[in-house]
Amino acid sequence: MGPNRRRPRNPTVKANTLAASDWILTEAIRLHEEHVGRSPDDEAANALARTAAGGFSDRLAARARALPAAAGIQNDIGNLFRLLRKLVLVILVLAALTGLLAARASIAQREVDILLAAATLLALPSLMLVVWMVLMLPGRHHGGSGSLVGHLLRRTLGWLGPRMLPGNLAAEVTVAGGRALGTSFGRWLLSALAHAFWTVYLLCALGLLAFFFLVAQYDLTWGTTLLTDEQVVALVNGLAAPPAWLGLIPEPQAGWILGGREGTLTPEARALWARFLLAMVFVYGLLPRLLLLAGCAALAWSKRKRLPLDTAQPGYLRLSGVLRPEKPAVTEHGQAPRSRPPRRRQPPSNARGHPVLIGLELERDDWPPVMPGIETRALGQADGRAGRKAVLAALDALPAPPPLLLVACSLLRTPDAAHARFIDQAADRAGTIPVLLLLDADRLAERGDRLASRLADWQALAEQVGGHCLQYDPEAPDAAALARLKRMSQGVFE
Repeated sequence: MGPNRRRPRNPTVKANTLAASDWILTEAIRLHEEHVGRSPDDEAANALARTAAGGFSDRLAARARALPAAAGIQNDIGNLFRLLRKLVLVILVLAALTGLLAARASIAQREVDILLAAATLLALPSLMLVVWMVLMLPGRHHGGSGSLVGHLLRRTLGWLGPRMLPGNLAAEVTVAGGRALGTSFGRWLLSALAHAFWTVYLLCALGLLAFFFLVAQYDLTWGTTLLTDEQVVALVNGLAAPPAWLGLIPEPQAGWILGGREGTLTPEARALWARFLLAMVFVYGLLPRLLLLAGCAALAWSKRKRLPLDTAQPGYLRLSGVLRPEKPAVTEHGQAPRSRPPRRRQPPSNARGHPVLIGLELERDDWPPVMPGIETRALGQADGRAGRKAVLAALDALPAPPPLLLVACSLLRTPDAAHARFIDQAADRAGTIPVLLLLDADRLAERGDRLASRLADWQALAEQVGGHCLQYDPEAPDAAALARLKRMSQGVFE
């Protein structure tokens, strides 16, 4: 028998990653378009993005850079980075002042309790180090984007944005910046900042302690209520082992340790206790923070150009068809490529039951829309990848084709290729004719957009998938529209 051979693994797919500035720009554009919709004048940017090299995230970034609003957003991103650098400087100055005050408080008297001073200087940094390790455990950072804290953070950043940045999309830029802090790059960057704070704190405290020990005489002693002398000797020996191994202090002796309790120290012993306190602050406080600061800063630097973009967001999914790279059409003898003809659908001969109703990326809370005198079966809304899969699965489970597939669409949305593919697929699963119920005409008019142009876009999409369009207002149902729906459900299409 020949040697066992492993099956080759599937090639890994390149992650959807971007540099930090492109990531924030792309996210700010998505947040803006999910709120107010896409502009019909973005086709030039879409065409440029379709020719961009790389994956879907690279095409999204190329589209964002080509949009008219990109210049203002990039200016706001630069201002945001400058504000963050100033904030970091303020935090480090605060750390220095805090360290100096902590060191001064620990040796405020000429007689210093050595164990109490060490605990005073190291307790809070050690506690915060434990908190950081717990927060950085694998899996602790997942699923927080929808939490109450995350919601409050986004609301706060959205409120601060226009007050800190001059651009029209300042709120979106600050919220996108906050979302960037939830990526691996952001977590390591925040970790590096936290370690930098405590590094400066401990460095300043250590420097001030060394200065006072050089210019003034302090009597360093220790005392305890619960521990015996033997237990304190063992404790000090254990604490002094790493500094002694590093050569910072000599190996402690029992007589020297017990002399600290009696308060009868020689100048040499007093100097040893001062070196012991400085070594404790360095080994148990400063050294771990220095190592962690270097590691976190290196990780943040390595990930600054590889921020993962969540392309499953609805705003990105709606662009997946629009930004699909164009493939050259196959032609014969130099003939021009021909576009695909519109679908032709016929009413199902075996239709049963009531028309089926689904929603496609609506911006309304009243679901399903009210249609007096018409009974429908609402299957749900196709918002996002999971919602679309659920709707298609429900259509597959229908026992017989319905008379109509009613697709409630919002005129606030610009129809694109992704919409067409889903409606076409849904109509195929249902085995019937799709009818697009176009809602939110009044809201589109209030926004100042061109209603006739948007209606024409949706009409063109309906013809492409072999369906029909019907403008409808659930808040003021039109008798003519309802009558036309009834005729369509009976197989009469005008």
